[in-house]
Formats: sequence, C-alpha cells, structure tokens
Amino acid sequence: MSQELFREFIFWGIWLIIPLCIDIISGIIGCIFVIKSHFTKDSIEIEFLPNVTIMIPVYHSAKTLESCLASIARQDYPLKNILVLLLNNGSKDESYDIFCRFQERNPKLRMWWVDSPNGKSKALNKGLYMADGKYIINIDSDGVLDKSAIGNIVEKFEQNQDIYAMTGVVLIDHQQIEENKNLNIKFLQRCEAFEYAEAFLVGRGFQSYSNTMFTLSGAFSCYRKDIVYKTQLYNSETLGEDAHMTSQIRNLIKGKISLCENAFFYVDPIESFDKLYIQRQRWQRGEIEVASLFKDTVDRSKKGLFNVLKYNMLKDHTLVFPRFIWLFAMVYLIFFDYPLKLIIGANIIMYLAYVLNSLLYFRASKLFLKEQPDASSYMSTHWYIVFLLPLYRLMVFFMRLAGIINAAEKYAAWNTKTLSQEKKQIWDILNKRFGFYYKIKSWINSGA
Repeated sequence: MSQELFREFIFWGIWLIIPLCIDIISGIIGCIFVIKSHFTKDSIEIEFLPNVTIMIPVYHSAKTLESCLASIARQDYPLKNILVLLLNNGSKDESYDIFCRFQERNPKLRMWWVDSPNGKSKALNKGLYMADGKYIINIDSDGVLDKSAIGNIVEKFEQNQDIYAMTGVVLIDHQQIEENKNLNIKFLQRCEAFEYAEAFLVGRGFQSYSNTMFTLSGAFSCYRKDIVYKTQLYNSETLGEDAHMTSQIRNLIKGKISLCENAFFYVDPIESFDKLYIQRQRWQRGEIEVASLFKDTVDRSKKGLFNVLKYNMLKDHTLVFPRFIWLFAMVYLIFFDYPLKLIIGANIIMYLAYVLNSLLYFRASKLFLKEQPDASSYMSTHWYIVFLLPLYRLMVFFMRLAGIINAAEKYAAWNTKTLSQEKKQIWDILNKRFGFYYKIKSWINSGA
C-alpha cells in the first residue's frame, strides 16, 4: 500500500467513522423503523372517557396564556372531563387577570389558579397533589394544543396499558415565523421548525419504538397519575426536571415511555440567537445533571450496550470532543501536506451525507403530518431548508459544547449568559490582559 493511499485511508477512516455510525446510519435505521410503525399501527375506538388534569406552569405568560387556554376550550374531548391547573410561579404581569376573564367566558371549563412562587419543579409537584382524574398532561403556557390532542392521548393510553408516560409532538407555530420581519431570525426559526418535526416524529418516534427515550418533552408530556405518585416527583436540583422524571419512570419503575404521534402542540419560535444559545445550554446541562444523578442506578429496562443513559452520554458528550478537535484539526492538515482538494472534498461529501439524512427525515416526518395539513404544506413550501440544516446543526453543536463546558460551574441557573454577554466577557478579558501591550505598541509606533 502506497504512503499516499494509506494516508488517505487514515484520514477518511477517522473523519467519517463518528458521524457515519452515530448520525447517518442511526438516522437511516430510525427512519426505517418509524415508517414501518406508521403503516402497521392499529386504532381501536374507546368507549370510556376518563377525567384528565392539564397542568400549565405560568410565569409572565400574559402574551400567550389566553391563546393557550382557548386551545383547551376548543378540544373535541368533553370539557366536563378536564381540569386545568394554572401553576403561578411568581408572575407579576396580567396573567391572573387574563385567567379571570377567560374563566368568566368559559364557565364549563374547570380551572384553578394555584400560587407556587418557589420554582417550576415545586409548582409542578404542588399541581400533582391537586390533580384529578386518571391522566396528567403538562403543557407550557406559550403554545396551543391541536383540537384532537387530549382525545388522542387518552386513546393511546387506554389502548396500551403497558405505557406509563408519553410525550406529544411539539411543533413550531409557522404562522408566527412568517410574521417576523428579520430575515436572519426567520431563517433560524424555519430551521428550528424542521428540527422539531424531525426530532419528534422521527427521533422520538424511533426512541418510542425501541423504548429508549431519554427525556419527555417539558412542553408537552403526559402521565398515568398512579404512576407519577410512585416516583420521587419532580427534582428541584436540576434544570432537567423532565429528563429526571423520565429516568425515574424508566429506571426505577421499569415503565415504558412512548410518543403519541398524533397529539400535536404548537409552540412559539425562538426569538433570537441569544435565546437559542441559552435554551440549548440549559438542555445540555440538564442532561448532564440527570445522568450524574442516575450514574449509580441500574437501568432495568435496558442493559449493557443499550443502556439509555450510557448511550446518550456517549453520543452527546464523549463523542462531542473528537468532533470538536477534528473541526479545528482540518486547518492544521494543510500544513502536514494533506491535499487541499482532499480536505474540501471530505467536507463536501460529509455535508451531502447529512443533507441526505435530513431528506429521509423530511419524508418520514411528512407521513405523520397528514392530519396537520397546514404544517405539512409549510414544510413542503420551504423544503430547501433541508440543505441548511447541516449548518444549523453545526451551530447548535457549538452551543451544546458551551453547555458542557459551562456545566463545570457549581450552581445551575435557568438563564445563563447569552452569546452576546459571553463574547463581551471574553473581549473584556483580552483587553485587560493585553491592553497594556497594545498601548505601549501604539506609543512606540506614534513616536517613530
């Protein structure tokens, strides 16, 4: 074997093996199983409609609360079987007044306002003790339920007694995206919309099929009430209280966790790069914290290589740093006599492989959106976003990496530093350390 051929083999082997195995192959396998489950699912009409409780954490939610409550009032599930608990987490805006006015206009919908100003997890725990009925549904106040969401959740629970908890499908409200006048943010939000559709309908769809779901969505999650009472409830020591509850149900109770693929919840798009940066850091940090809390706990549902916590830590943390190193190593490869066309070609092929993966996810997602024609049409209209997703995911990758680094801090906070604040902090440090040098240099140059 010639030296040049050996060099290229090593380059391609190391550069391709992680994304090929973790992202591309796993994505193709996931799509196959999700598509198979779509065409083989059965539906049996239920006769009994149990009571359900919907818990909504409220914190400065005046702008979105009324539309959220209106989506509940429009449900095709009997309103007499629904109890809504609004868990006020220290709001100082007009949220309570909005609740009062809505309650007057909708007397058939049972709603309670519950004050709990000690954090989201404690508010949720308070709501659990006040819940009524067979099932508990958690939704965020900045989204709206599809009119069939509650009925579809109850139907899947009733048909599958082995399912202990579920997450619904969270999608981005595309109408709000098109109202945005900032073109850069609009493209960011469109990428986010495609990301959510793929993550829930394909990613969580496969996790549901294989019972390997790491976390239920905090924006839209559902539980059997008797199962929740067997857990240690929501944990206040982590930013990932939803992932913690998921791990309790899977690891401690040995319960099955699933996706309700026909229950949809539409949330507001991200407002800015800074908001996205904070959000992804919070998610990453919560994942690390939950994995740490359960590091000595045996995963009773999956063992060995298929341990859910171990797999997620390997994929989202251990393999992050080899990817990070290789991104910067490409600059140095040029100085080690690697042909520039080889480096550029490798990146083009890798980019196209990720585009192909996104195309598969796109087609699989569309299968589950037949009952959501507006969302399906929006994705079809903006199909070109598929070609931007690899770049979007690369950006999110660096945000997650920042979350891993910042997780080394002792205390976690819901709102961390924004990207703009961190850039300013780095610049201030550089000015402080090297400012004197540049002042002397400027003085010497001016004297000369």
